Amino acid sequence: MKKARTTHPIRKGIRRGLAVFFAVIALWLAWLTGDPAAALDELISLADNAEVGASLLAAELGSAPDGRGLSALDRLVLGQSPLLSGVLSAPGPTSTPEPTPSPAPTATPAPSAVPSSTPEPNSEDDGVDLPETTTAPDDIIPQTLKAGTSSQYFNVGNVSVYNRTDYSTVDIASLLEDPPRLTRRDEPQILIYHSHATESYTMDGADVYKASGDCRTLDTNYNMVRVGNEMKAVLEAAGFQVIHDETLYDYPSYNDAYDRSAEGVQHWLEEYPSLVLILDVHRDALVANDGTIYKTVAGTVDNCAQVMMVMGSDSSGAAHPNWKVNLSLALAIQKGLTDKWATLARPIVLRPTRFNQFLSTGMVLVEVGTHGNTLQEALTAARLYARTLVELFDQA
Repeated sequence: MKKARTTHPIRKGIRRGLAVFFAVIALWLAWLTGDPAAALDELISLADNAEVGASLLAAELGSAPDGRGLSALDRLVLGQSPLLSGVLSAPGPTSTPEPTPSPAPTATPAPSAVPSSTPEPNSEDDGVDLPETTTAPDDIIPQTLKAGTSSQYFNVGNVSVYNRTDYSTVDIASLLEDPPRLTRRDEPQILIYHSHATESYTMDGADVYKASGDCRTLDTNYNMVRVGNEMKAVLEAAGFQVIHDETLYDYPSYNDAYDRSAEGVQHWLEEYPSLVLILDVHRDALVANDGTIYKTVAGTVDNCAQVMMVMGSDSSGAAHPNWKVNLSLALAIQKGLTDKWATLARPIVLRPTRFNQFLSTGMVLVEVGTHGNTLQEALTAARLYARTLVELFDQA
């Protein structure tokens, strides 16, 4: 039989002393304010204090104030209580790795979707009052991400590819020499869509939205649809006909987004065979193991996030016959960006995943900033990216 736990007289005295202390505070507040209810609320607030709770827990269970020394059963039981679980110590911070690109997971099969510009309503947001303005947290770390020196980076001049495939080498120089030609036509040539349309940015200034998730919103004024509209405006001002598919392909199911957006792209390709450039516009997310959030900044441009193109390949064994053609186009865009703004573009990421790019040539996935960036920083980057596309068309 397990020996019963005894309580040391000193610990018992501490508990009684704390109880008397709380009672005296409550009586004093009641006398001072003439409001017994308020005194009771204050007493509850004091009792909920994490440090006081930790001391009481330690005295009762014979453990350290942060919960160290508890048995596995004790921790399991306490962890089920919202009140007591906050007293237990959290895991210590881990070392902060260099941020690396993290495109979204590959989708699983989904039912068919018809492109639509009307998002579904989010009833959970109804009645939520939002501040007119806010300020972005000051603990988000700005980073200007550049090419590394490891063998995973293929560098030619100011163009860099971060290789995440099992290919030991890719002839970047040859692909740069003969990129696809983007020529103007009097018909729709550019499609912008968003496999993850509800992705959004850190609220700042007047860019305040009702969240549908962590840095996600159904409000197209603040999610990736807004970024796509900024690109579209620049391209249309230059005389191009642009199709912007505003469908929220990642709502309500995030994991099915790529399959649904693939069906949307196929729809547009059938309706407009003239399309030669198809952009899937996202934003990235950079979070270290210790929870630190990073945002990318283009050091050469004020108030501007970095952009990153993510290109698929056939490295996984899935059919993707035109991946080098698409990569060649991304390289041409990358060179156009870095020739003008040295650090606006992060290295292109080459992945085994196809990201729907097997559907056609001219398909590029571009991530504009990260969730740590503000919307205005992302919009600046989006405008410069679109300006570079205009120049590529004009050079052909």
